[in-house]
Amino acid sequence: MKRLLSLLLIIYYSALLNAQPITGFTEKNAEIQRALEKQFLAIPNALNNKRYLLKLTEEPHIAGSPQSKAVAEYILSKYRAWGLDAKLVEYWAYLPYPQLVKIALLEPDTLKFKLQEPSWRFDKDSYDKRAVMPFNAYSPSGNVTAQVVYVNRGLPEDYEKLEELGIDIGGKIALVRYGGSFRGVKAQVAEEHGAAGLIIYSDPADDGYMRGDIYPYGPLRPSQAIQRGSLQYLFKYPGDPLTPGWAAHKNARRLKPEEATNMPHIPTAPISYGEARRILQSLAGPEVPENSWQGGLPFRYHVGPGPAKIHMQLKMDYKIRPIYDVLVTIPGIEEPAKKVIVGNHHDAWVYGAVDPNSGTSVVLETGRALAQLLKNGWHPKRTIILAHWDAEEYGLIGSTEWVEEHREDLSQNAVIYINIDAAVSGQNFNANAVPSLDKFIQEVVKEITDPATGMTVFERWWKRLNPREYKRLGKVVPDTASTKVGRLGSGSDYTAFLHHVGVPSLMMNFGGRYGVYHSILDNFFWMKSWGDPTFKYHETMSKIVGLTVLRFAQADILPFDYAHYADTVVRHLNSLNKSLHKKFLSVPLDFTKVINKAQLWKQAADSLNQIISKNLMRGQISSTLNDRLMQIERTLLGARGLPGREWFKHRVYAPGFYTGYAAKPIPGVAEPAEQGNWRLAQQELEYFEKILEKVIQQTREAARGFKSANSQPKNQNK
Repeated sequence: MKRLLSLLLIIYYSALLNAQPITGFTEKNAEIQRALEKQFLAIPNALNNKRYLLKLTEEPHIAGSPQSKAVAEYILSKYRAWGLDAKLVEYWAYLPYPQLVKIALLEPDTLKFKLQEPSWRFDKDSYDKRAVMPFNAYSPSGNVTAQVVYVNRGLPEDYEKLEELGIDIGGKIALVRYGGSFRGVKAQVAEEHGAAGLIIYSDPADDGYMRGDIYPYGPLRPSQAIQRGSLQYLFKYPGDPLTPGWAAHKNARRLKPEEATNMPHIPTAPISYGEARRILQSLAGPEVPENSWQGGLPFRYHVGPGPAKIHMQLKMDYKIRPIYDVLVTIPGIEEPAKKVIVGNHHDAWVYGAVDPNSGTSVVLETGRALAQLLKNGWHPKRTIILAHWDAEEYGLIGSTEWVEEHREDLSQNAVIYINIDAAVSGQNFNANAVPSLDKFIQEVVKEITDPATGMTVFERWWKRLNPREYKRLGKVVPDTASTKVGRLGSGSDYTAFLHHVGVPSLMMNFGGRYGVYHSILDNFFWMKSWGDPTFKYHETMSKIVGLTVLRFAQADILPFDYAHYADTVVRHLNSLNKSLHKKFLSVPLDFTKVINKAQLWKQAADSLNQIISKNLMRGQISSTLNDRLMQIERTLLGARGLPGREWFKHRVYAPGFYTGYAAKPIPGVAEPAEQGNWRLAQQELEYFEKILEKVIQQTREAARGFKSANSQPKNQNK
């Protein structure tokens, strides 16, 4: 402990003249924090990231398999070797494995499709026979013979276009492209329109040769690579389908499979664009109605129906199978009940070098660095939890079951959830978060150097998103620059934390031309060849994650910016109002009151920010303010869930019902209004007004409480 304190004091005094503030810290504690961060940033090492990834991708490890448990045990062993408190947490989930997936063309020619991905002589991983055959999880078994209709991306508007053309999809097999929506949405919409079956393929216009060189000459999808993936209706509820709302322990109460509402009912399977070409070339009927329907294959697409006729035969093995989360706890010494949580899943459809194990490697190296700080005598103010979830690919199962089991504790005590998934597939930094974290994450990445350019990660991020402005300013990033942070819908493990419990959440990655998503080619060879050959971006992400954790674990006042959140809500409401008036001749909704409420929240939050800033400058902090700041996000939840999907509670964001991945702002109002259900939209608008009234009250109480708590100066002895 003395050694650490001496080191921190040396760094503290050497940095004093060049002091820079850190949001959420008093001036004195900011310098101590910077000394701690400097020590942390010297620890992560790209070579360690490479070693972890090589081990993590040794074998295919689909959830529920012995190989998946072996990966969990490897992760567990690393943390224990570093002296951290780590454990396995077991759940039992309803997971299907494919026994048979056959697709054959019967007319106008006969052809059995190849549904196994090819092997490559220089890529040993492509030869492993344990790799699960390409399939779509939660498809039912089935045997269907029918003509084919091409339906573009399988969105509701695509089926509307078919109706305009006089084409009936009823009783036919829909052929759709990946993209535009979550694959489970494609299955639901096809079922709603009476399709007998569904085939999904990856078009070369999206992640194949139209985007650049294909594997093995480049990072993009070759003609026989197939995207696996789950069809679970995540937009209704994620997690184990048979235990919605409660934890899936071995002896848990379970629904009957036919009672679950988040699984499709028509046979669905994925194919490559090499095989999809045979079907598309066999379709007659009208040419595709719009250019957006035309893909990258070298001929004009037609809609059908027929003369292409397909036979699909699927046989799925559904069982309750064990899954294993890994949970690591670093206890806080001042606020041990408060939890800063970092999570990443460890299961993969095959090897998962990018998805998820670049993230697994990042979290492991972050954990090793934190363990080194502990050995030097440091302890966090708040508890840090590092989590590695299982069965994310099937439907966010490991994280959802853990959140449902610990719902009450997390509601009271979870400070932030930091999600890492496909952490590295290139060099382009991206972030998605609730608006209260936008400024925070930009501040963090201003501290980190981009390995390829020597700029800060923030500068390169801003330059990429603002190329004209960057050039106009003489290739300089202004000090006042800010950049766009995306929003969180669904598709990864933040879903239960944010949308069910209301924990402020953040997700980050370095993206690139990642054309092998969910295929056998997402392996170590691909990563070392194209994704991150030096593993420096893995190291960099470990540093970003570590700084994020350290700042939330140590902050005097939690660095949430609710003024920006409120301003974002105002913009969402104005945008929704404008879009509805553009779509409908008459809109019987008055947004005036709800927009005024959001503006009042903005005023209250501005006042709170000013009070916090002044008191931090004076070295005054309040132990109760952080609890109130945490609860503001929870106040945005409704006591009742969204219409038609009770599990989702958040009233500002949810995954779109017909997108699945993308965030839908103000979903309770927007979705019924866009369907012309004005009665329900009005009810939801009034309900959202009440939510905002509570948020305004919560924000004002936080400001008043802070003033009261700091009416007398306090000495800080840290």
